[in-house]
Amino acid sequence: MSTRPAPSLALLAAVTAIAFSALHIVVPALPLLAVAFDDSPAHVQLVLTLYLAGIAGGQLVYGPVSDRFGRRPVLIAGLVMFLVGTLICGVAWSVDMLIFGRVLEGLGACAGIVLARAIIRDVYEREAAARGLAIVMMAMTLAPAFSPAVGAYLAEWVDWRAIFALLGVLGAIVLAVTVARLGETNPNPARIDLAGMIESHAALLRSPAFLGFALCSACTSASWFTFIASAPHVLAEALGEPPSTYGLMILLPMATYMLGNAAAVRYAQRLGSLRLLIIGRTIAVTAAVALALWTLRVGLTPWAMFVPIGLCEIGDGMSQPAAMAAGLSIHPRLAGTASGVMGFLQMAVAAIGTYIVALLPYPIAASMIMVVGSFIVLALAFGIFAVCRPQRGTMPEVSGLPLSREKSA
Repeated sequence: MSTRPAPSLALLAAVTAIAFSALHIVVPALPLLAVAFDDSPAHVQLVLTLYLAGIAGGQLVYGPVSDRFGRRPVLIAGLVMFLVGTLICGVAWSVDMLIFGRVLEGLGACAGIVLARAIIRDVYEREAAARGLAIVMMAMTLAPAFSPAVGAYLAEWVDWRAIFALLGVLGAIVLAVTVARLGETNPNPARIDLAGMIESHAALLRSPAFLGFALCSACTSASWFTFIASAPHVLAEALGEPPSTYGLMILLPMATYMLGNAAAVRYAQRLGSLRLLIIGRTIAVTAAVALALWTLRVGLTPWAMFVPIGLCEIGDGMSQPAAMAAGLSIHPRLAGTASGVMGFLQMAVAAIGTYIVALLPYPIAASMIMVVGSFIVLALAFGIFAVCRPQRGTMPEVSGLPLSREKSA
């Protein structure tokens, strides 16, 4: 154990979970926002799309900046930015103002995602770090599982602004505890080496295997985020369902994703991580075909949407840990940079996917199925491409800890 002060794992879990709570809690209210502001679904979609873009940008910034200026001040600055963005969202009188607030929220919330992992790496040795990361991952899985239901009922029973009031209260509590309880864990700040950062990124981008694994992981994430961005609109516009239907039905794919994680842990050593990746992506493609056939033959229903996606999430839960581990192993000395690049690609491609659905000249359900299915097929294609490339270093097996969806981000 390091001699540096050990931070509260509960606090680190909280600063991580708030980012994904803020992401998912707003999703059920998107159709209501279009009505409240008398605006188009495509424009309102930017409330989610640009939040994802904010998280994507932060993936590349917070690590190097905290290496130079310390974890504590950078994390506090991020949480303050999150609170300012939440306040702007809560009082927004237009969609554009709401979108601006969401961008600030995403940029600020990303500090918790990046720096919680960095802080754990600062102060814990390997065995203790594994336990700490497991606790943080649990929060990253549970927060988005329950946030949609909370957001749906707040929007139905109170008002959509109540969502941001709750986020503001939670953000203020997390900020206050961080200021009071979190000490600096990086006592030896390092100079930012821009030339070295550019060289590291270039080395990764020149690797076909790394790009294959990174894009496989990014398309997997994009298929999920595109679905959760579109599903509330489909339920509201095509089926006339209230936001609470989404809040309850989304629990199914959340649970099956964790089931896929468990399968990855159980069978990784027996099958190997690369085989596990291909099996997982094949399951997801099968689910995409089932989604299309079910809706074409039986018709569009909540079950026709969420049961196939639940099957898809088993495949995602199996393949994402393998894709991440494989990508990080291509250049082991650049694992930190690789993690940032993969996280950026996941959120950036997801942001693009969520907006493409709103732009397509088809009914929202058809657009969702087309874009989600395309990302799922692309993920398998990139996975096969990467597995067939020569790779540097030793390819690790998936660790004994499940990798949550949001950890993949």
